[in-house]
Amino acid sequence: MTRARVRPGAAGQLRDVLRRVTLAAAEGGAATLREKLSGPGSGTYHPGQPNQSSAPGEYPAEQSGAVRDSVMAVPIGDTRSAFGSVDGPAHVIPLHFKPPDAGGRPFMDDAKHDRDIHAGMRDAVRQEVQRAPQRPDRQ
Repeated sequence: MTRARVRPGAAGQLRDVLRRVTLAAAEGGAATLREKLSGPGSGTYHPGQPNQSSAPGEYPAEQSGAVRDSVMAVPIGDTRSAFGSVDGPAHVIPLHFKPPDAGGRPFMDDAKHDRDIHAGMRDAVRQEVQRAPQRPDRQ
């Protein structure tokens, strides 16, 4: 029977790596989502708004930038991270939960299935892994 030997401090090192990698993934997803929340949509133009609104099925169009600016990554516990609208403007809750035909834009639901956001997360993880120092016995 083979026995694995665990180096002293290995659990802490693994926790540190997971913290860095999961936060990098969340930051990559948040950055891509902020890009998608920038600029006008292709829906109706409402007088008094700086940009054309979004059409149903699109991410919310940028009007004040408050929704876009509220999107960030946050660590959750020791080894997990998340991203989304953190302390966003008051209108972000109805914006997300109203039906699309009533003006709602469930952008976090859309983000979960968005291939561009997944790619942004993967790229950020890849960069973080490349940036991480290698153990001397692995070089």
